[in-house]
Amino acid sequence: MFSFESEPRAAVPRPPEPTRGILRQRAEFQVYRAERERMERRSAVRGLILLAVVALVGNITRAGLDLVFVHGWWRP
Repeated sequence: MFSFESEPRAAVPRPPEPTRGILRQRAEFQVYRAERERMERRSAVRGLILLAVVALVGNITRAGLDLVFVHGWWRP
């Protein structure tokens, strides 16, 4: 009598071992990705600083310099 438990099964297929070229390419990509993330983080910080400066200048302009820098504010 034939049963599924007695049927021989093939081994689970495994991918081939990576070659030196593939390993080198992975390492280069990791370096590239780290540098790219650093550049993106720097760009995001610069953009946030620029946005804050624009908002500050816009609010000072809207309020008027007389209200922001009251005469005598720098002297005790």
